[in-house]
Amino acid sequence: MAMAAGPEVERAEALAALHRVAMLVARAAPLESVFHAAGEQIALQLGAGAGAVLRFLGDERAVVLSSWRETGIRGLPVNAEGDFEGPQSALAQIRTTRLPARLDSYDQSRGELPRIMRASGIRGSLAAPVLVDGAVWGALAVSNFREEPFPLGAEQRLAPFAELVAQAIVNAEARRRLVQAADESRQRLERELHEGAQQHLLALTLKLRLAHERAEAGSLLAQLLAEAITDANEATSALDDLGRSLHPAVLVERGLAPALQALAARVAIPVHLREVPARRFHATTEATIYGVVADGVRSADCEVEVSVADRGDRLHVELRGCAGTGLEDATDRVAALGGHLEIGPVAGEDTVVHATVPVDR
Repeated sequence: MAMAAGPEVERAEALAALHRVAMLVARAAPLESVFHAAGEQIALQLGAGAGAVLRFLGDERAVVLSSWRETGIRGLPVNAEGDFEGPQSALAQIRTTRLPARLDSYDQSRGELPRIMRASGIRGSLAAPVLVDGAVWGALAVSNFREEPFPLGAEQRLAPFAELVAQAIVNAEARRRLVQAADESRQRLERELHEGAQQHLLALTLKLRLAHERAEAGSLLAQLLAEAITDANEATSALDDLGRSLHPAVLVERGLAPALQALAARVAIPVHLREVPARRFHATTEATIYGVVADGVRSADCEVEVSVADRGDRLHVELRGCAGTGLEDATDRVAALGGHLEIGPVAGEDTVVHATVPVDR
């Protein structure tokens, strides 16, 4: 029989587990990675069969955002929702007290959540609140599938992991706001270009045309004015392209699918749109996805296949062909929204760009 680990070993293992999650938070890993790691690490520390991060939907309902389970263990899947009533669960207790809580047995509990727990083979649970901006955002919870209850005070060990989950959420929201602010700045600059510099150039072009009409045909002045008109038209076109690249109006007015169709028609290389989403998304999400595709196709020198698939809670983007360079800004924007972008594998001369961006429920 293996000897039980001493207090110092347990303390070292707990700190190591906490450090693993903290490093993910520090590296701005996607929220789903932080959630999964927090549930897994604390569950392993406590010998629990499952760990999860849940978000509260109102005062008596929660949805599972991340779920870790030992092999062969049943449990609540991701996106499962359930009601929790009165003191019938640890979730209900932390919603009220804002402190870690426990429930050692669901045998005498009534309601939807206890019924789901019993059906899953869960005998007891521990939970700690995830506090964001002073409010109970959700919970970090672990479940016990054995007859023996968790040790006394075990619920307190969830608290530092729940705090890391909360910090990851706060950091992700701060990054999202920075991206949103950048998008708003781009929109302002696009409007200023359209309403200011472009209008001035159009007015200047009109004056040059009037002057050209009055100049003596074939004269040096007429030739210089004709060249000036050509230069002004080219400058107007360049400003127009710059404005569309900053934040195309069609993206704001009609959404991602029409904007991608306009982009495919405008670039010099052949772009084949294999799939585009039918619905609208948050403006920042749409701008980020558009930026990934735009940067990928503009840096390509041969045809590119593009797919933007709507998977309900996230958007999956794939660019296949010569895309793949000049995506540094897009990579940062995707990460700021809790997503992930990677380039590869390379098959022959083709490059595959994969990006995943979560969308609001």
